[in-house]
Amino acid sequence: MKIPTYLKHKPVLEVANYDQLDGPYRTKTDAKGLSVGLAQWNEPGCTEISAKVWRNTGEKWSRQSEELPLHRVIDLATLVCAAIRYAENGNELTSTEDFPISFSTDNEELRRYLEIMKKELAANKEHLDVSLDRLVIALKKLGKC
Repeated sequence: MKIPTYLKHKPVLEVANYDQLDGPYRTKTDAKGLSVGLAQWNEPGCTEISAKVWRNTGEKWSRQSEELPLHRVIDLATLVCAAIRYAENGNELTSTEDFPISFSTDNEELRRYLEIMKKELAANKEHLDVSLDRLVIALKKLGKC
């Protein structure tokens, strides 16, 4: 599906037909595209860039489409990597001084949810690995690996 250019977010780079690539939701998702472009929250003269997941109900573009500043997208990827490492490596939580990750200790069901998270990460390993492999390739091309 072609990503619209007439809405407030202005795509520059896009992954059209993302519903064909969307991991375990492939062909069963409303996420129809990804883009990097000019943020919808920009005021006149502002040129902040954002990433967006484009959702379509089949009839129209959804208000539940998500748009994030690029650094947040990368920070979320970092958090996902930490979650995968925690689940796979004997409960070791990787945290750094400049990116402190902690358990949500106010969550009364934390232990149960941690087990659910581990189970779901293991069940989706194949799809996560495909996306992680793409990320590794991109990072290598940037000289970051």
